[in-house]
Amino acid sequence: MASTPERRRFSAAAIVVAVCAAFLLGGWFLKAQCLDPWSDSHQYESLCYNDIQALYQARGIQERTFPYIHGSFDSATNELVDGAIEYPVLTGLFMYAAGAGANDANGYLVLTALLLAPFGLLIAYLLGKLEGLRALMWAASPALVLYSFHNWDLLVVAAVVVGFYAYRRDQPLIAATLFGIGAAFKMYPAFFVLALVVASLARRDVKEALVRAGVGGGVFALINLPFIIANRDGWWATYGFHRVRGPNYDNIWTLLPDMTPDDLNLVTGLLTLIGFAVALGIGVMRARREGIFPTVPICAALLAAFMLFSKVHSPQYTLWLLPFFVLVRVNLLWWIAYAAADLLVYVGVFRFFFDLTQETGGTLAEDAMELGIWLRAALLLALFVVFLRSSATPSDRLVSHPFPTVEPVGEAAELTATER
Repeated sequence: MASTPERRRFSAAAIVVAVCAAFLLGGWFLKAQCLDPWSDSHQYESLCYNDIQALYQARGIQERTFPYIHGSFDSATNELVDGAIEYPVLTGLFMYAAGAGANDANGYLVLTALLLAPFGLLIAYLLGKLEGLRALMWAASPALVLYSFHNWDLLVVAAVVVGFYAYRRDQPLIAATLFGIGAAFKMYPAFFVLALVVASLARRDVKEALVRAGVGGGVFALINLPFIIANRDGWWATYGFHRVRGPNYDNIWTLLPDMTPDDLNLVTGLLTLIGFAVALGIGVMRARREGIFPTVPICAALLAAFMLFSKVHSPQYTLWLLPFFVLVRVNLLWWIAYAAADLLVYVGVFRFFFDLTQETGGTLAEDAMELGIWLRAALLLALFVVFLRSSATPSDRLVSHPFPTVEPVGEAAELTATER
């Protein structure tokens, strides 16, 4: 018979999964409104817009054009053509495979939702096993209703959560593997491979760092290599498109003075690198001081920095952040505040798009959108600090190995003696 703690973990996970199923159903009811014709900007007015239907024809899924192999990036128009897709290869393959069972955009939405839902439930189950009822911050999040079937991000979030689940079980190489796989869905899990590598370097274990980097990077390379060989231009179209694109509407860079794509790339890239350097540097300092590299909080901070400074902040990126509210064990009020700001952005953006189609000029929706964008940015900056100050998680305590010590001299020796 299972022990009492095991039964409690299973019961908590079961509750979390049940709640998640209810919220996924709510997400379906929201997006199912878009099964009606997209006339008179119905998709914006009813807040049911989703990329799944929008890209069904635009990315060649309807015509069964195999992604990457046949596509390319038209530098004259800055458009993806002939089946090229703006997402890394595993997302593109999923999009293509789901299209095999659909005859139109409506059928594609239905089938894609059915295929994505189990990933949302898997995330709920694993977070419930790891953190008990705290995982309700995933399962009962308004973002799950808004974004589960907005894009394909449940796939990458599942890869990330499985990776952290493996990490909790002292399997960092499996975690690196999952993060490498995740980066082939959306790029951000690559940041977590970097954190694993720096954690090893902080212990001065160069061999371990190289192995972790090789596993994460190698998996990503192996997934991408066939497409690079088959059609390098089609594979590169994804990244060429993002290099020249401007900021999206729900983004601080839209509200700031215009910049050329090259200038914007430079500014956002430098700010992101600074954020990463600060986060990783603090992680190393904490490891020296505390004897544990706080990998999970550092991963959360890296993601917050990226989301804050990136020129593209798509609505569904909120799903990326949600597991860290659970894993890092931040105060519930941060989750509530972020959910409120995110909801303000979502409603504001799509009602603003509706107002644009109606040519109504400046509206309350536009004001709500801008307020939500600034609130969300402020919260991301605050969360960056909160994550960096958070205690190392049980995963970090299990996986971390003793850090090398250096005998202090001079004033440092006196300080150390005082602390002892």
